[in-house]
Amino acid sequence: MDINNQIELELYFSDHFDTILFPVLATFYLKKNDLKRARKVCDIGLNYHKNDVSGWYVYAQIEKAEGNLKEAEKALEHVILYSKNHLSAVEMLCEVQTILGRAPKRLLKSWQHVLKLNPNNKIALGFINKVKVKKDNNKNNSLELKTVYKADISKINKPVLKSNIVKEIISEKSSEPLRISPKLATFTLVSVLKNQGLFDQALNVLDSLEQKGESLESINIEREIIQTLIKKSKKD
Repeated sequence: MDINNQIELELYFSDHFDTILFPVLATFYLKKNDLKRARKVCDIGLNYHKNDVSGWYVYAQIEKAEGNLKEAEKALEHVILYSKNHLSAVEMLCEVQTILGRAPKRLLKSWQHVLKLNPNNKIALGFINKVKVKKDNNKNNSLELKTVYKADISKINKPVLKSNIVKEIISEKSSEPLRISPKLATFTLVSVLKNQGLFDQALNVLDSLEQKGESLESINIEREIIQTLIKKSKKD
């Protein structure tokens, strides 16, 4: 099966509603701004895989694209609950919460989470420093957070949506190594493989992402997570 072919992918999904690759098809629709179909695929997939991080992240993007910010916030919180190192989700959560005008303490906690994952994030540093200065100067504790750095939100590096993930469907029973070119590698695929316990394949995709020139910091974070999961699985 050629996953780059939309018709083949749709036919496969129609016969395998329980496939772990539903986020791939949903992302395919999302990239084309076909939000209705993207939502339907996520609804079906999440019914079988209720805690699928990739699925919830795509779902959050759909809600955000449709202007349902409160629902997007809930979906992102679900992502972070099961994947605390999902930098893109935490950054998007900060964006959504800023627009929603969430409480200062709540926003501060989210930005601190971003800074923990990416110590060089200028927006997070600026926001946290601004809060610190206000506290040090004993100014009014009521911050107008809805507009603070709102103009800078657009500078957050968001992942590029891609539909070209792999050239074949990966079976859970397959022991063959994953062969993927740097051009087709994405962090979405890494997340899908990681969630299914296909750690070696996920590491191979990370190698391809490095060859592709993707963020080395994000790649190293994912590698550390996967190595930890491998050690844990061996102990179990």
